[in-house]
Amino acid sequence: MTKKWAQGDIQANGIQIHYYRTGGDKPQVVLNHGALDDGLCWTRVAKALEADYDLIMLDARGHGSSDSGQGDYTSQSRAADLAGAIQALELDRPVVGGHSLGADAALYMAAQYPELTRGVFLEDPPIIMAGQAIFGGNLAQVKDPLKFMQIFMRIIRILPGFIGLPLARKMNSGYPDEEIVPWLKSKRRCSRDYLANISASLDLSKGIPTALLSRIEVPILLIIGDRESGAIVSLEVAEQIKAAAADVHIVHLAGASHDIRRVRFDGYQAALRSFLDKIHFSG
Repeated sequence: MTKKWAQGDIQANGIQIHYYRTGGDKPQVVLNHGALDDGLCWTRVAKALEADYDLIMLDARGHGSSDSGQGDYTSQSRAADLAGAIQALELDRPVVGGHSLGADAALYMAAQYPELTRGVFLEDPPIIMAGQAIFGGNLAQVKDPLKFMQIFMRIIRILPGFIGLPLARKMNSGYPDEEIVPWLKSKRRCSRDYLANISASLDLSKGIPTALLSRIEVPILLIIGDRESGAIVSLEVAEQIKAAAADVHIVHLAGASHDIRRVRFDGYQAALRSFLDKIHFSG
């Protein structure tokens, strides 16, 4: 976090939500992190966009410095948190987006509170075909990848820094420290309550949420990687998402895993900036 960024707490949907904000009289963008991350995991993206945009980075319930969800981490509750945060901060129909779990929250919020946003971007949202493994690549062979993540994160959160940081660098060898350090710190701030309920935070049993997508009339940017590299959304699923919603633009960054922005930052940033600029500065 840079020294000039603000941070604070607001009440939203009955709980305390922590946020970080770059500020300024600029178009607003709300960033929602993935499972086990927190708001500062958007640091690299925010630094690249803050000259032209006011970035608001939220800690989701059970993550960072926000309140616990006390066992409730449903898509509907997280969407209500997001809507409440937008209202509490008196934002002017910001573009709203996120990664993975955060993309899911943005998707539900845009469908349930359409008046609160003018555009949505989704980085590898948790949308799969019914019966499909959550992740592609090597993780597709893991019987319960969410349980695996739960166990692994419980271990990494208790490691001392002199072990945890080198391990994180080895695991994420293509990431700069600007990504790795917030990633590691976020694991230590994630609540035990969320870790205990991670498997219940996403309902992937129903396949493509066509009814939900059909309710979203604002533009959607869908950024996907490759299933064989460990991403969630396949090209087939992306096309079904496009068919279900009114206005979807798909950007496929070849070779990207689930953490698209971390491994294909230049392509990701170019796609996101183009989307934001089109909404705010075209015409």
